[in-house]
Amino acid sequence: MFPEKFGFNSHLYNLWEIYEGIKSFYPIGVPQGEGVGIFFEYAGLKKLEEIIVENIHDEKNFQKRWTNYTDELKKLMKKNIIGTTYGQAPSFSSSIIIEQNLIGTCTHLKELHFAISFVGNFFTIYGLDSTRILDEIGDYKGYHAANVVTASPFKEFEKDFILLESNIRKRYPNHKMVPYAFGQQVMDGLQVRYSDADVCTIQMALFNDIIQPRNNFRFTQGHVVDHTRGDVYYGLDDWKK
Repeated sequence: MFPEKFGFNSHLYNLWEIYEGIKSFYPIGVPQGEGVGIFFEYAGLKKLEEIIVENIHDEKNFQKRWTNYTDELKKLMKKNIIGTTYGQAPSFSSSIIIEQNLIGTCTHLKELHFAISFVGNFFTIYGLDSTRILDEIGDYKGYHAANVVTASPFKEFEKDFILLESNIRKRYPNHKMVPYAFGQQVMDGLQVRYSDADVCTIQMALFNDIIQPRNNFRFTQGHVVDHTRGDVYYGLDDWKK
């Protein structure tokens, strides 16, 4: 089954800000094609690339604008934080290790993923349970699978989710949370510069491709997750009229 198409209850909520942000940076309806075509000549896409270079590729800016912040979070949350910022994706991003269990060659991870978008004043948080099975103990090669997404403060993720969300809202007071369900919607004709995926979600356009839809025919990276728990519309109150 394909992901849900872009849409929302416009009588109660106003998510046009997300649509306008995506439209301003991405050439909707223009395919990437083979090699460098007109897709890459779109002025908005070039502007987004400049923003990414300024924030991520400039080491001093990246340290000041993101690494210093995640160092503060480590002290606050007393947990290990892994950087997941990708040099071409339009966001700062990291994950907090909530729990890690190793049994033989199998590792089970519980992480809180979070990201701050460059496309607009948006952020995302979700929990991810994943497993990695190594060929041998001490070997880095293996098989990695995502098991379930926790879309809101729920059970073992609740305390850390709430603490992280509160801290992000203090640091970025003008940012709004993108609900997980909305982030998984797709726009016809949307493709992103950093991926050759055929099907691109709102999440991929705003943040990164750590989670991807199953129906990506040229799927190469990211996780496909079939199961969610918690409230997948958590954060929607930010968008009330």
